[in-house]
Amino acid sequence: MDNGAAIFPWVRVILMSEINIKKYDYIDAIRGIAITLVVLVHASQYVKPLSSWLLTVMGEGASGVQLFYVASAITLCMSWVARKGKDVYPVRSFYLRRLFRIAPMFYLAIVLFLILNGTAASYFAPNGISWWFVPTTALFLHGFHPETINSVVPGGWSVAVEMTFYLVFPLLMCVRKFSYLLFILIACIVLQQFNAPLSSMIFTYEAPQAYLIERFAFFNFFSQLPVFIMGIMAYLFLVKNQAVGLKTLLLGGAAFLLLLLEFWRPGQTFVQHHVVAGGMFAIFSIFLAYRPTVLLVNRLTVFLGKLSFSMYLVHIAVLKILGNTQVNLLFGSGNLNSLLFFLFVLTLTAGVSWLTYRFVEKPGIALGRKLIDKLEAGRSSAAIYKNIG
Repeated sequence: MDNGAAIFPWVRVILMSEINIKKYDYIDAIRGIAITLVVLVHASQYVKPLSSWLLTVMGEGASGVQLFYVASAITLCMSWVARKGKDVYPVRSFYLRRLFRIAPMFYLAIVLFLILNGTAASYFAPNGISWWFVPTTALFLHGFHPETINSVVPGGWSVAVEMTFYLVFPLLMCVRKFSYLLFILIACIVLQQFNAPLSSMIFTYEAPQAYLIERFAFFNFFSQLPVFIMGIMAYLFLVKNQAVGLKTLLLGGAAFLLLLLEFWRPGQTFVQHHVVAGGMFAIFSIFLAYRPTVLLVNRLTVFLGKLSFSMYLVHIAVLKILGNTQVNLLFGSGNLNSLLFFLFVLTLTAGVSWLTYRFVEKPGIALGRKLIDKLEAGRSSAAIYKNIG
């Protein structure tokens, strides 16, 4: 058994080269579907449909963030196992790859939104943006305060959650059994119930600003962690089961339908709405891995998936500019007009994001790779010299 598979003794996986980690189209397609859902919900807030049913469906596009998390967890597991035993310092290299993957585009977003929005009072920063908000956001620590989590960069709460997940990911890779992950998942769901009460004890706001606690309790890492856990569980299922039999197919389909019914059930439940969505998406990802139907895995969804991180940050700026210039008003109102506006925003966002992906994201990734290669080569040379000596 290769050292890379030692994390999960029962896993049989073909290790990929450290230079060219294999890209699975279905993963990019999942990201493409996720960003489409996120753009859908935000576009519907600028040109609302008249149908309450369509408005509800478009509103559920917010769950696209949880689909991102599931795809991220699966991809991280694949990359971790593939590189295990190849990097001299795998944890350090992991963090450097993640930093150079996220930071360049996110830092550009910080500058862009400070220009667009300034530092005046806003919904997530009712007292305005103080000077310390910016360095806190730049250090990816903004997810630990109600007024920083989503103020400097609108939508930046999910980046804070993602970066925090990276911190604990190497520890989760030490978990060897599916049953242990299930126990961690249940524990996280139980602990979720204390998220809002503890947040209200730590942070105090007057009644007009008390909504910040509720939003913070939903946006923060502890609220979203169960979704990542289910993404790791989906990965374990994929590598353990080399073929899906009829029994597994039926059980998986039944579980998906039960989660779907729970997802649309009105009212508060013990398992929160976005966690149920995460469960659905984990099962959906497994099915798409085995059955990459062309309706969902195609050139368009794969293309959007490659641009998805840029699109996530860019589309909010695009909507802001369209709103400021009242371009959205040209679309009028109504169901068809709302959908047309969504397609317009999606297309415009993809065009801008292609540029940022090419000239910001890719150079950042390449720079990170060069730094890692230099550090790894230096360490390897030192080890050889020591052995010779």
